[in-house]
Amino acid sequence: MRKSIALLFTVLTFQSQAMTIKHELGATDFAEPPEKVVALDWALTETVLSLGVTPAGVADKDGYRTWVGEPVLPESAINVGSRREPNLELLAEMQPDVILISNHMSPVYQQLNAIAPTLVYTIYSDSKTPLANAVKVTQQLGKVLGKEQKAQSVIETVSARLKQNGDKVLASDAGQKPLMFIRFINDKTLRIHSEGSLAQDTITAMGLKNDWQEPTNLWGFTTAGIEKMAEHQNTNVMIFGPLQADERKKLTQSPLWQVMAFTRSDAVYELPAIWTFGGLVSAQRFSDFITQQLTQN
Repeated sequence: MRKSIALLFTVLTFQSQAMTIKHELGATDFAEPPEKVVALDWALTETVLSLGVTPAGVADKDGYRTWVGEPVLPESAINVGSRREPNLELLAEMQPDVILISNHMSPVYQQLNAIAPTLVYTIYSDSKTPLANAVKVTQQLGKVLGKEQKAQSVIETVSARLKQNGDKVLASDAGQKPLMFIRFINDKTLRIHSEGSLAQDTITAMGLKNDWQEPTNLWGFTTAGIEKMAEHQNTNVMIFGPLQADERKKLTQSPLWQVMAFTRSDAVYELPAIWTFGGLVSAQRFSDFITQQLTQN
């Protein structure tokens, strides 16, 4: 009798934990939440860490620490190669319970799926709604990893912070101007972020406006000459940093840049390293630094 009860309890426990997870390239069955996680996309790595899970392996560990930074990646995470070319032999040796990738790595999906169940979640896509996609991916990974309550907490915290920051900026003098988000490719060429970018979705959630309305690519930016900034002088300009010393010198010595109204009115701000193609944590960091810069006076 006791054996029957124990067996029934085991069956019920298995059924309660077993789940079918749908992702962008199919569906995968798990008997229980996977523990040994490998994430080959930085936005997914960021999301996994935000749920309180330390990935066993990540792609380009040093790059994550340089460009993403938060959540902090523990030393125990193993570097498994680049984001474009993961080390398949090392992954096979690690025997992970699950591998997480975005659809941009779909050409190697079959190879990865032969090593371990591989789930595909993409934040930057043709939908051009990265913030909404990041919310959805956080929910999905919360289910996969048995962290659904934590996922909901992360979503609610970020949403509340963006609204709070937006209200603070709008109440300041700087909040009366639209924003521009740029990254210098060289002293003559810029990437200007707008529709489809995390920066755009973040400031929209804050109630702020972007002055750049030109068509953008899949990643949410337009490549343009620096002279285009002359059409958007009554703005608060956010430069994705950190700028190198020589880049900053060229910028400050550029006659064209110095004659711009936003330069003469001290409305140019340099952001620290924040992953422009990240998830919810990156969005919150964007919002925090934008708010800090615009309300510091």
